[in-house]
Amino acid sequence: MTEVPEVVVDMIRGWQADGRPRQPAIGWPRARWLARFPECGDLLTSLPDRLDRGRVRAECWDAASSPAAAWQAFIVVMVWGYGTVGYGPWRTARILQDTSEARERLASVAQHLAEAGALDAYGRLAGDWRLRWLGPAFGTKYLYFCPQRVGPSALILDRLVAQWLTQNARITFCPGGWSSRTYGRYLDLIGSWAAVLGVPADEVEQCIFQAQSDRIRNQWAPTATTISTQGTTHG
Repeated sequence: MTEVPEVVVDMIRGWQADGRPRQPAIGWPRARWLARFPECGDLLTSLPDRLDRGRVRAECWDAASSPAAAWQAFIVVMVWGYGTVGYGPWRTARILQDTSEARERLASVAQHLAEAGALDAYGRLAGDWRLRWLGPAFGTKYLYFCPQRVGPSALILDRLVAQWLTQNARITFCPGGWSSRTYGRYLDLIGSWAAVLGVPADEVEQCIFQAQSDRIRNQWAPTATTISTQGTTHG
């Protein structure tokens, strides 16, 4: 049986004792996103002032259906991922503008995720279907929110999650470069812990992410609400 570090057991048990709270919703600078993506006005206007994981997942439900749907899903993921950070719209536009057929690639990744699973989709996003300027921190966010029918669930692997694992569990993952081997090890590890603890794997990732956010008091800590231009991103 997989041995789960005591710090992880304590974290999950504490989270369960608190009623299994969801990650707090995050505010975002709507006006900046509208200015950068006026063609998404209806979508951006329809989103709540504070986004949570449930709403983002709902907006990504049809990502595999068409390039247009994938493009809009990706934008919502980036809105959530950057949160209050003001330069998020500019960075997102750069990703979408600097890769030819970016919409088609995003749709293909979503389709591959649904049909072949998280690790295969990650490999394609890291390879033939890579988007310039998109790193694995935000790439795994897109995979996480898109629907998946087979295999272990896609999970977010970003700097905050990696920092917590290094500092608390003495396990090192490098989130800065694309590596299918690293992502596979990460999915296996979190999946094995989740199986032992009897919780979904993404709830383990959520708890890790929130614990690190609370520790460093970044924009994702419950009391942080200020829209900034240089704040720490979930990336």
